[in-house]
Amino acid sequence: MSPTWRWSVVLCLALLGIVPLQAQPLQLHFMDVGQGDGAVLIAPDGQFVLFDDGLLNNCDKPVGYLRGLGIDHVDYHIASHYHSDHIGCAGEVLGRFPLTTAAIDRGGSYPSSTYALYADAVKDKRRTGQAGQRIVLGAGSARPVTIEIVALDGNGQSTSNENDLSLVAVVHYGRFDAVMGGDLSGFKAQDYLDIESSVASKVGQVEVYKVNHHCSAYSTNDTWLETIKPRVGIISVGKKNRYGHPAPDCLERLHDKGVVTYWTETGAGAEPEPDRDFVAGNIVVTTDGEATFTVTSDHADPRTYSLWGAPDGSSTTGFQYAWSVASDIYHYAQCRYVSSISPANLQQGGQPPAGKQLHSGCPK
Repeated sequence: MSPTWRWSVVLCLALLGIVPLQAQPLQLHFMDVGQGDGAVLIAPDGQFVLFDDGLLNNCDKPVGYLRGLGIDHVDYHIASHYHSDHIGCAGEVLGRFPLTTAAIDRGGSYPSSTYALYADAVKDKRRTGQAGQRIVLGAGSARPVTIEIVALDGNGQSTSNENDLSLVAVVHYGRFDAVMGGDLSGFKAQDYLDIESSVASKVGQVEVYKVNHHCSAYSTNDTWLETIKPRVGIISVGKKNRYGHPAPDCLERLHDKGVVTYWTETGAGAEPEPDRDFVAGNIVVTTDGEATFTVTSDHADPRTYSLWGAPDGSSTTGFQYAWSVASDIYHYAQCRYVSSISPANLQQGGQPPAGKQLHSGCPK
């Protein structure tokens, strides 16, 4: 059953006074678009939001994926910035799935033909985002989805680097939160600035982090990770890319904070580590916003993770410590790294295991 048809069935039931036993979940689809970004949010009320739209001249991927979902329009298009690997398919995508409400971006312009095609595709529906702006989907429902724009245009820092001008959006649904920050940078190097550190507190704690700048060496600094505390990182990356993404030091920072990563493709940088990194193809996050979220994909087994603050949310509830039989370290049960341990290797207990050391800096 396509998403559009499913939402129609739910609406008809509601009009008849028949309330479904469970509300439809929030869906976040991170599309495999190659060396670029493109994600679609499907709200429980059936609205569709695009966060970027894919890589120029590689538009069959997002168009085919959206068609497979049964989507026939796009309610909102949110552009992180104006590089061709993020807005390169606006013409093809919005030509097939018409934009009905608004296209939100950082404003201004950019000297490229890709930008000109984007501006022509969104036409009079284009709106400049504002820090603090909120887009509410399903406002009349018991649990609406809120998309909050927390920063854009360098967050007050003067820069002409298009990556650092990226718009940062946070999705809120019940207890669940996810952040999309385009190609935001976290290090002052070359012509990059550290924008992440000043934005992190505006984002707050999240469950899902669409990893900035395809996990480049200049993204995902420690301050950012220590503040947003993601359980899962999504790395949108292309095979044999010429940038070395995902960069080994970016991936190491994610690992050090216990973040499990899902990659759309293998990339051309760091090698994935078993039970920490999953090369997964198209990646779908679903959640009821109450206790858990689930990650499914083309190439990795489904996994369910607890939401921050959810009652009895941890898979290790009732135990103080957890560890892998394949490792010489152990963790506090609530440590984020525990969720990356293979169920076949996971052990738990009320006492530290003999012969193992506590994970240094284990998050609590």
